[in-house]
Amino acid sequence: MSSTTVLIVFRHHERPDKTKSLNLRIIHNRKIAYIPLNTFVTEDEWLKLEQQIDKKCKRYENLNRINDYLTRKKLEAKSLISDLYETGEADYISVKEIRDRFLNKTDISTLERFTKKLIAEFKKANRLGNATVYEMTLSFVKKHNNDQDISFKNINYSFLKKLEAEHLAGGNSLNSLSVYLRTLRAIYNRAINQNVAKRDWYPFKQYSIRSTKTQKRAISKEDVKKIEEYKSKPGSQYFHARNYFMFSFYMIGMNFSDMAYLTPSNVVNGRLEYKRKKTGKFYSLALFDKAHDILNYYLKGKKKDEYIFPIIERTDPEHIRMDIQNKLRTFNKYIGQIASELKIQGNITSYVARHSWASIGKFLNVPIQVISEGLGHDNIQTTQIYLDSFETNVIDDATKLITS
Repeated sequence: MSSTTVLIVFRHHERPDKTKSLNLRIIHNRKIAYIPLNTFVTEDEWLKLEQQIDKKCKRYENLNRINDYLTRKKLEAKSLISDLYETGEADYISVKEIRDRFLNKTDISTLERFTKKLIAEFKKANRLGNATVYEMTLSFVKKHNNDQDISFKNINYSFLKKLEAEHLAGGNSLNSLSVYLRTLRAIYNRAINQNVAKRDWYPFKQYSIRSTKTQKRAISKEDVKKIEEYKSKPGSQYFHARNYFMFSFYMIGMNFSDMAYLTPSNVVNGRLEYKRKKTGKFYSLALFDKAHDILNYYLKGKKKDEYIFPIIERTDPEHIRMDIQNKLRTFNKYIGQIASELKIQGNITSYVARHSWASIGKFLNVPIQVISEGLGHDNIQTTQIYLDSFETNVIDDATKLITS
């Protein structure tokens, strides 16, 4: 936990006239920095407790103005430090950086400094997924810049082409590059909006982010049926993996993280009502018999505020994120083993339930406006817009047809 204090103190030896220099002393995490205030008084003229020059001092013509100046500088430093704690930057910033920030010496138009500020804000808002993606993107850029920070001004078309060339030369995919560069573009746009970078510097006018269509992940209705009919020992990893996959499928490909956060309060009058963590979109989905049967198994003995599925085990945000990631890896492992045992082709993971719901719906001639091409494949915004334009019973009818 960070600890910071600000005080006006004497520094340096006495000058010939017996005066000493007054300085702001900042102590942050037991490290000290001094900021000269260009004010000189004797020890007898300085009121340490009041942090003011004694009115008896005749050294300055307008003593009130000097004291106001000292008070203002101290308050400015305290205000800066308060902002650093508010954003979370205080946890990693050095006392030298605080001093430089106060003196406006810091080049705030650098990627690392600005991105770390955004990461701290995301973590404070419990948006840990965003924080992780921004951390990965910052590491990616620094990796291809000799582990050095870079100013926004120097992130130009040539630099982006360098990132692209080095990434692809390492045998990495175009789609992973696309994720990094789309995040970098988002950071740059935020920097412009916050007057950290200039709009004239913006390199993405010239540079186009490329990607390729990912391999289709859907499986047939017959294969989904095999997983649905799979039997295993209740409470086993295979048992949970089958249930998670099928419940996701029944709930139009519900995201694993959203499933993890479900509580009994999300079950309302035979429907599942929740907001998707990633987009904030509200869903109200009918709980038909098959989905209801799965829920009933996990709901037994659960209180209103307890999680339905045994995914999240801890309480603080960082550990919750780790719990979800760990359980997702376990789920993907066991659903893959189930698929292998059932001789289902392909890499079966949590994404397959979502893609399969869309693919099977299209095959069964469910209106394309209801499911949209891919339901999160090519353009998730368009998909959500289409879905928002229908009454919930239309989506319910499509789900009933697809999952029956």
